[in-house]
Amino acid sequence: MREKTTALVLFAVLGFYSVTIGWRGVELVRDGRPAAVLLGLAVIALPLVLFAAMWPLLAMARDGSRMMAELAAEAPTRPEDGLWRQELGQAEACRVAGDRKGEQRHYRGAVRAWRVARRPGADRGLDA
Repeated sequence: MREKTTALVLFAVLGFYSVTIGWRGVELVRDGRPAAVLLGLAVIALPLVLFAAMWPLLAMARDGSRMMAELAAEAPTRPEDGLWRQELGQAEACRVAGDRKGEQRHYRGAVRAWRVARRPGADRGLDA
């Protein structure tokens, strides 16, 4: 849940930045001088670069939320679910031990394994 909240807050900050500073980039481009145009293009491009950098965080939050919802729904366990459930168990053990870095590493590993398990053909061993 923390990852989802963090992603949404960062996305809101990026949106606020884009609106409040983006107009200044447009004004610099309209100035016409080469240096001002380059600076204006950089100011306009920065939110796009930031969004591209944030996209993996947003995807991780979305998939992590889906994974946890599936876990809470106590859906029947499939053979390919073993790895992500094991990683999630290790993340919980790290959380209890106070190892935040280990918790995050195992949580990210669980989400990656969950994604692989949800790919078409995963139950037939085609993702090896």
